[in-house]
Amino acid sequence: MVVLAASQPRRTYLLWTRFSYPTEHGPQDAYSVPSWAANQFNSAYSIIVGLLMVEVWTIIIALALFLVFKWQRRQNKGSVLHPVVPILWNNRGAIDGSFIEISKYIKRENARPWVFFILFLIMTAWVAQTAVAIIIPPMIILSNAAPVDPKTVYTPYSDPLDFSKKEAAFALQVPAALRAAGNSAFPSDILDKRVMVNTEKLGSSSNGEQIQRTNYSYNVTGVDFGLQKYPDLKLYVTGSCITDYEQLNHTSYETVNEKVVAVDTYKFSDGGIHGNVRVSLFNGRPPIAFFLAGVFTKGTLDQSNITWSAIISSINRTSFSPSTDPWYRTERFQDSDVGAAYMVVPGRPILSCWEDNTWSYKGFNSTASGLSSDHLPGLELSKGVQKIFGFINGSMVGAMGQQLGSFALQSGLKSLGFYRPIFDAGASSIHNDLNRLVRIAFVATCSLLSDSTLFPIDASAKTDNIITAQDDPSDFVVWSSDVTALSVKLLIAFPSILVGSWLCAILLLFFTPVRLVKGLDSSSMFAFIQKQHPTFGPTPHKDGRVNWQEHTGDFDTEQAIETKHAEKKDGGSTSICCEEIATPTE
Repeated sequence: MVVLAASQPRRTYLLWTRFSYPTEHGPQDAYSVPSWAANQFNSAYSIIVGLLMVEVWTIIIALALFLVFKWQRRQNKGSVLHPVVPILWNNRGAIDGSFIEISKYIKRENARPWVFFILFLIMTAWVAQTAVAIIIPPMIILSNAAPVDPKTVYTPYSDPLDFSKKEAAFALQVPAALRAAGNSAFPSDILDKRVMVNTEKLGSSSNGEQIQRTNYSYNVTGVDFGLQKYPDLKLYVTGSCITDYEQLNHTSYETVNEKVVAVDTYKFSDGGIHGNVRVSLFNGRPPIAFFLAGVFTKGTLDQSNITWSAIISSINRTSFSPSTDPWYRTERFQDSDVGAAYMVVPGRPILSCWEDNTWSYKGFNSTASGLSSDHLPGLELSKGVQKIFGFINGSMVGAMGQQLGSFALQSGLKSLGFYRPIFDAGASSIHNDLNRLVRIAFVATCSLLSDSTLFPIDASAKTDNIITAQDDPSDFVVWSSDVTALSVKLLIAFPSILVGSWLCAILLLFFTPVRLVKGLDSSSMFAFIQKQHPTFGPTPHKDGRVNWQEHTGDFDTEQAIETKHAEKKDGGSTSICCEEIATPTE
């Protein structure tokens, strides 16, 4: 998923709402909550995972000890167990407790080799439990996304017959283009992989001017758009631009403040739609391009192709470095003021371009005007989203060039135009300019839906909103660091697994032969000892240790029984923290 959209204000999304979160593998059932609440959920589920692990270890240890009991009886080894056995059972809820108690046992006794192996297994289990408690709970968090509030979706109406409305709509769309330009400037592996721009030299014109072609392409998926459903919806954009010297009508020269300024005039044979276009230093000190929309033609589909062109105004701009690029070709020139040795020569070509936009869904293709189940079976987009996607009917690359104005070209960003008409011609090229614009167009296309909520609140006062309440554009998500999408599946799964494991443990320990291991409970063992030896209890020893002894009268005449020894009485075996204990019997 490409998330390069601007962060949304609170009014644009819905909280505590169930929705479908878009992923490449299909929509996931999600629930939107404030980010602070998501942190609380994360902490709570860490506790749930911890409790779940307690139940899991209880089941594993119970089964393991029961198998040990059965094995001992089958091997006719009597009913004597090692002291490690009750340690494991009574510390089943705290693995670190097992580690500490067995470590103490090893320190004071001559432990057998297999005890060290048990200690290693305990340490491994503790590391695994800790890792699970850290890794698993955050999986409930999908992303910082929430369903859009359809009441905040706005798309300006550009009335072709009302220039005031047309200008207002254009002005409202410029901030989105600037956001896309800013986001595209960051290094991004996604942009590098999804946007393709390559340039090839085709030869030279009759007067030696270089002819080159630049091809570009990118694709945007339903997930990139933020559609809650339809991840298989794709927009394929391909285009190509070629340097065209035929549109240059003539070059004239005008004198301003005793300086000669070259003026290139381009004439379009389009029935007067664009007429004559003049470019010169009068357009501004930095290099600047003018982007002109063309007409729809047949491409991959009927009316899927649109033509557009770009006219560069770079003549008479000076540079300290030379260039052979068609838009920025220089000749030697000595600037007496700053010493720039090169100047862009007149007669720069225009770029004649075409762009094809094809929508695809599960094997069916259409244009932006046919994004419905009639043309793409199974696609049920809301009317509001269909209207917004209608803006991709033209060239997004050309539209970005128009809306960015003097910020459109890479060369213009490297200009000292505020002071003098100086830029770095050697580092400027058509390829760099188009690469910047295509990357911006890709980001702007991905952000088309989420940008529809970022217009000023009073935008409707400037021009009408083409989205109505009946259009219900609620089938996409927006992004904000203040909101979090939680996985409903995992929200339900973790508590359910905890309850299931708890019931499984109860069933195992109360209704199956495995209940035999409950005889190792410390409370049961101590109750048995007290019954057999009512006066048995702990007593301090002279070397600082605590011993267990049976009180037979006066304290000075009591016989101490150290913790590491067993009392053997009447041929049977009773044990209190000793080397061997009796196996519990039912």
